[in-house]
Formats: sequence, C-alpha cells, structure tokens
Amino acid sequence: MLGAERETAVSPVIGVMLLLAIVIVLAALVASFAGGAVGAKERAPSVDLAVYAAGNGDGFCIVFEHRGGEQLAVRDLKVTTWVHGSRCSASHEGKDLEELLGADTLRAGDSLDTGGLKATDAFLDLEGKVSDRIKESAVVEVTVYHLPSGALLHKSSILLKER
Repeated sequence: MLGAERETAVSPVIGVMLLLAIVIVLAALVASFAGGAVGAKERAPSVDLAVYAAGNGDGFCIVFEHRGGEQLAVRDLKVTTWVHGSRCSASHEGKDLEELLGADTLRAGDSLDTGGLKATDAFLDLEGKVSDRIKESAVVEVTVYHLPSGALLHKSSILLKER
C-alpha cells in the first residue's frame, strides 16, 4: 500500500457540469416562453356583421353590413370566400380589400358592397362565371377575420341569388 497511487474521481465534476447544462437549457426554455407572452395580440373588436347577396342584373353584389359594435379599419380585415360546387376560393385583405370595397373604415350602420356584377365576379374569383352561379343559387362560405388579433369576426353561408 505504500507504493499505491491515489486516484481521484472525476465523476463529481462531470455530474456538476451536466447539472449546470440542464439548468441553463431549462432557463432558456422558460425565457423563450415568457418572452412570447410579452408580444400578446391585440384585443378582438366586438362587432355584429352581416353578409348577404343583394341586387339583380348588373347591380348584383355582396353586401358587408356593420350592424353594431366598434369601428373597424378595413385594412385590418381579411375576407375569404369559397363557392360550393367549384374550385373557386378567394382571399382579400389590407389595401386590396380597401380598394375592392371602396372604403377604409366600417362603422355601425355602414354597409359596403362589392360594386356590381363584374366586381363581384372578380371578388369571388369566378373568372366570368358569376351569372351561372347565380342561376344555380350557389352557396358561398364567407369568413371575416380581424388580422391584428387573429379573431374570427364573422362566418356565414350565403346564397348567390338575385333579390
């Protein structure tokens, strides 16, 4: 035993290093989740919207009516449509939607429309077939989203039918 060398164990040092690495990884995960909570989305506006088809002939359009609640900036909205029985779906938002509807705000009591038969055809992306879809009384799914909050403001099915 006099000539035996004494060995010191390395395992406590490795254990401490592994524990330290685990703590750092967990701290980074907690910080990333907490950091995401700081950039919370905007509160969704409280509104009552109605969407329906109106008019006949060249005056046929889709109407977006604000029946009550907070004022909406049209650029903050996204409108998606899907026509049953076809492969036609369309999505409009921001400046594009402002130009299509011809306004930048929507207040209680206001209504905006697609502006006639040709404009409605373009709005629904039907490539000149809107008259055929009206004759069939096709169903159109319409959704309206508020982009800053990510909230769904309106969802409905409307008939493309002259009134």
